[in-house]
Amino acid sequence: MTPHVRSRARDLARAATLLEAAERLALHAATGQAAIACDPRAARFFALQARQEAFHARVFAAAATFLAPGATLAHPAGPALTAYRARLDGDLDAGDLWSSVVGLQVALEALGAAVLSEVEERLARHLPALAPIHRVLARQEAAHHAFGVQFVQRAADCGELSAPLAQAAAGDYRSLATGLLAACSEMLDGLGETPAPYAASFEALLPTWFRDA
Repeated sequence: MTPHVRSRARDLARAATLLEAAERLALHAATGQAAIACDPRAARFFALQARQEAFHARVFAAAATFLAPGATLAHPAGPALTAYRARLDGDLDAGDLWSSVVGLQVALEALGAAVLSEVEERLARHLPALAPIHRVLARQEAAHHAFGVQFVQRAADCGELSAPLAQAAAGDYRSLATGLLAACSEMLDGLGETPAPYAASFEALLPTWFRDA
């Protein structure tokens, strides 16, 4: 392996480590949602999502190990992920399921789907064996996001979720998601990329009420 290839593999491994951390955050939040959801169907969905997030985290951890075996990897988004978790934990501790869904399924899953979409070509080139698993992960992330958008919309339509609460949550989580992506600028630069395509893909996935918050 040439020094250039080794450096690129290490940069990709850092990205995989970040994705693992984000999946573990989603696992933590979905587990909390399953515990506070009153609707049995929703509780089952959140529990299923938690199991899927645990699988996603294992996939990215394995990818990082494969790309940079034995390396101690750090990614630059730790504080941003900590801030995101703190907001989610606040919603869950308060029993505010709706706001937590805005934060996890609507916002964070949209960001995850955008990232997976953007990295598909590079994964196929550097880790072709991961391509079929990547497609499974992408479908699951899209399903998590779609469920969240529909769940919030139904709650708003039947009056269970007020427009001010939804807009406040959307505004906060939009800022946190944007900050998370901005924290990755240095890492993306190492991969010869910028956050702009990821941000555009993220925005395209968001419902109108979220973008307008």
